[in-house]
Amino acid sequence: MPTRTIDFHNADCSACHKKHVDTRTEIVASSPERPNAIRKKIIWRCEDHLDCDVDEMEKLALVKKRFQDIE
Repeated sequence: MPTRTIDFHNADCSACHKKHVDTRTEIVASSPERPNAIRKKIIWRCEDHLDCDVDEMEKLALVKKRFQDIE
């Protein structure tokens, strides 16, 4: 399993390309394949997305990823 180094100081917001101002570890809903598993995810938020909940941040992160793949 490859390991990746996370740059906590220069990370972008999970939902957009702005610099993050807040880093949180959030508990995300379990998947159907592993219903009893607890998944944690690191979410970076910029000033514009500080009030967004985890579900909204995940949706915005998917949109961000799809647009990165197009470019």
